[in-house]
Amino acid sequence: MKAVDAINELFANYRIIILTLIIAIIGAIVVGIISLLLGLGVSISSIFGISSPYGVVVKLILSVIVSIFYMFALAISIYSYKRYWDVSRAFSSIGIFFSDAIIAGIALGLVNFIFSYIPVVGILISALVFTGLALSFSISERGKKIVDSMNEGFSAISSLIRIDAVSLLILYIASILSFIPILNILTIPYVAVLSSLLTK
Repeated sequence: MKAVDAINELFANYRIIILTLIIAIIGAIVVGIISLLLGLGVSISSIFGISSPYGVVVKLILSVIVSIFYMFALAISIYSYKRYWDVSRAFSSIGIFFSDAIIAGIALGLVNFIFSYIPVVGILISALVFTGLALSFSISERGKKIVDSMNEGFSAISSLIRIDAVSLLILYIASILSFIPILNILTIPYVAVLSSLLTK
């Protein structure tokens, strides 16, 4: 079963975990700084009694930024796994998937923002989108742009239900767990490896 193979592949290619850890640290610093700046703006607005949807805008911006870092972690894991990149090569080659990670991050960020107001169901929908994007990135690694592979990536979900439903379910569960800080340092690389194996 490919879900089991992915576990062996992940620990045999532990550099992917290191890459995700580095992205997570950079992301945490950037999001922390932006949160501080945006939070200051909200405080100033409240001091002057300005009534505005600024809080909602802040939430949207942070959702998109966090999602972009998620997509960078996912993309760099997939490309590094498939191309046997080491850590330095992965970061020096980031331009290959830079625009794709931005596009996918914005898409995921909007989904996360919209469905964040629906408890439980929201995270399940976001995880489904994350699963589809993981499969899309695995396909786009063959030379396609993410916008061209999204349809094929999300269509692969229905195909995998017939071919390897158990591995698809595990991929989906791993995608759900990928939204949990710290744990995602392991689950995002696992999603990357498993999605790569499922789209071979």
